Amino acid sequence: MLEHTAKGTEPLGGIVVVGAGGFIGNAICTRLAAEKVPHLALTRKDVDLLEPEAATKLQRMLRPGDAVVFVSALAPARNNSMLIDNLRMAETMCAAVADGQLAQLVYISSDAVYADDANPVTERSCQQPSSLHGVMHLAREVMLRTALKLPLAILRPTLIYGAKDPHNGYGPNRFRRLAVKG
Repeated sequence: MLEHTAKGTEPLGGIVVVGAGGFIGNAICTRLAAEKVPHLALTRKDVDLLEPEAATKLQRMLRPGDAVVFVSALAPARNNSMLIDNLRMAETMCAAVADGQLAQLVYISSDAVYADDANPVTERSCQQPSSLHGVMHLAREVMLRTALKLPLAILRPTLIYGAKDPHNGYGPNRFRRLAVKG
C-alpha cells in the first residue's frame, strides 16, 4: 500500500531517474518523455554511484521539490562483491538526499525480497529473501527507510520483461530466445 505523507500543496519539481541507462530506468524515461513530463535521466556516465564523490555530485544535480526514482543497481546481484557494491550505491543515494529537500523518493526494488514459496504475495507477506539479489534489495529498502526524512515509495515488481531486456533468466524473453534457437 502506498501512502502519500507529504504535507502542503507545494508543486512537484522535476523527476530525476537515477539509473536511466538500464532496462527499467530507460522505460520510465521513455514514458515520461511521451507524457511530456519534465525529467532528468541520469546514467552511470553522469554519476557513478560507486565513485568517492558521487553523493556530492548527485546532490548538486537535484533541486528542492524534485522526485527521485532510484532504479540504479548491478542486477541481478550474483556474488558478494555485487551485493556490497549495490549497498554502497544505496549508501551514496542516502547521503545525496539526506537533506530532505526532495518531494519524494521512489525505489524500484524486487519481489525477490519474499520467500520463493510465498504464494500469494500480499502486503503482509514475510520478507525472507533466498538469494543475494533479494538480500540486496531488502537491505537497500531498510537503508532508505531508516536514513531518509522524506516520503518514500518502495515498489516490488515481478517478472519484468520486454524487447530490450538484457536478461535471459526467465519468462517470455527466455522462451522467445529458446524458441528462436529451436
